[in-house]
Amino acid sequence: MHFTEPLPLRSGKLLHEYTLTYETYGTLNADRSNAVLVCHALNASHHVAGTYEGQAKSEGWWDNLIGPGKPLDTDQFFVIGVNNLGSCFGSTGPMQTDASTGAAYGADFPVVTVEDWVDSQARLLDRLGINQLAAVLGGSLGGMQALSWSLQYPTRLRHCVAVATAPNLSAQNIAFNKVARRAIVTDPDFHGGHFYAQGVLPRRGLRVARMIGHITYLSDDAMEAKFGRDMKAAEPAYSTQDVEFEIESYLRHQGDKFSDYFDANTYLLITRALDYFDPARHFGGDLSATFARAVCKFQLVSFSTDWRFSPERSREIVKALLDNKLDVSYAEIDAPHGHDAFLLDDARYHGVLRACFDNIARELAHTSAQVGRLATSTAAGSSSRDIELIAQMVPTGSRVLDLGCGNGELLAHLRQHRLCTGYGVELNDANLLTCVKRGVNVIQLNLEDGLATFADQSFDVVLQLDTMQHLRNTERMLTETARVGRTGIVSFPNFAHWPNRLSVVRGRMPVTKALPYEWYDTPNLRVGTFADFEQLARKLSLKVLDAYGIQNGAPIRNWPNLRASVAVFSFERRGSQGRLGKR
Repeated sequence: MHFTEPLPLRSGKLLHEYTLTYETYGTLNADRSNAVLVCHALNASHHVAGTYEGQAKSEGWWDNLIGPGKPLDTDQFFVIGVNNLGSCFGSTGPMQTDASTGAAYGADFPVVTVEDWVDSQARLLDRLGINQLAAVLGGSLGGMQALSWSLQYPTRLRHCVAVATAPNLSAQNIAFNKVARRAIVTDPDFHGGHFYAQGVLPRRGLRVARMIGHITYLSDDAMEAKFGRDMKAAEPAYSTQDVEFEIESYLRHQGDKFSDYFDANTYLLITRALDYFDPARHFGGDLSATFARAVCKFQLVSFSTDWRFSPERSREIVKALLDNKLDVSYAEIDAPHGHDAFLLDDARYHGVLRACFDNIARELAHTSAQVGRLATSTAAGSSSRDIELIAQMVPTGSRVLDLGCGNGELLAHLRQHRLCTGYGVELNDANLLTCVKRGVNVIQLNLEDGLATFADQSFDVVLQLDTMQHLRNTERMLTETARVGRTGIVSFPNFAHWPNRLSVVRGRMPVTKALPYEWYDTPNLRVGTFADFEQLARKLSLKVLDAYGIQNGAPIRNWPNLRASVAVFSFERRGSQGRLGKR
């Protein structure tokens, strides 16, 4: 699509006219509400899915994720892939002709930023008649664009799905980009970026740049598993210049392939756009202040072995979103592939995105009642009665943090029946996926690392239900619970329940409904009683507000230490004023 209205760039220059190449998949619905914009990373394009007729090996770069019946289902969504300005796959860039000179732009193409790309994408949506997107999805540099959408055009998207990304590049990442660019500009065939006129290509520089980049996309484990120290020949050739190891051969192959299809000036432009992205720069580096503008819902995903866009960087974004009380879920996938994991098949990763987009589809279909039914459909027997008992302790409309939220059943119950908002924290992959399917905000974190992600007194109620006995840092977590919430509620198996006492008297560790494991396979690091918790609360300067037991779904207040299998306590910091008394 061609645009003649000048596009102001962050550099202060104008792109007087330009073309954006794009592809669409699926069907735009009648009210134009089911559009999803997919933003590409460094060397990708508008061709995100499917194949071109008659062209072998022409699969879109995210074809494993996008298409009919896939996690981003084109039977439900209208997907738009756009090639960014400055790229080399059809949109206006260094390879195209500058109308003012009649020659290729080359190095004279203006420097573009992530924000400039988002502005141009917004203009494309205007032309397509799409006022608001169901979601913006992107990985890596594409994830930066998705984040920027939530800041530049906060009301034009309902969901931001950002995968394997960061709020800005680290110094190390900028350094890698610099070395790669230097390899290109020092190639004798570069000619200051005007190599088109010379009829040559700086292939040597591009090859080296790609090899440098490719190393950063893989984890050490992935390279070791695929190549190790395997050599091309049975014996070393004792050469300093020949290819000796399989990893060398692989990198050369990747470099050769890349130099055949990618433009050198484009590589310079896009890596510089990566360097410049830093939306918090205008807020003194305060990421929380930066995201105060955002209003959409967020789904973030990172990968454990991605050292270029590490999980720590995603957690920075999560904290900023939490500080602004925005809807956010975060999955931290334990995958061995490094940064490239966002392009690969991983059942846990694809499961999270499928659940995310299924929820968005339900929103579009206005089936919130179905979401509510899903949220409570698994509650049964004494479990549902236990949930209702504890839910009654949470004041209507409370902001809740559920530590070790499991499958999200209680949070969904509180949302539906007590109009509560908030988040769950969960480590287990299967439980996290169930939470996302329920539409519950869930953050995948290890509670042993503490609650630094959450601000002081940022919740009305913090829940620790059937969690405390699994943690090594029990004292720290209780103190943190009192710091983060005005009121804390904990529950745990009561070891002083009479069947447990009887079992110990008989010389055996108890196995009951509340303590269902054998002594040798239990996940419980410790067991405790009512009296034990009361003593610990005094030690930590916690004021107990209420205490009772649960047995077969019924509250027990008389002799609970003997008669109840589960102990429940509510508490607050001494000297503070909690909200638990409000019903």
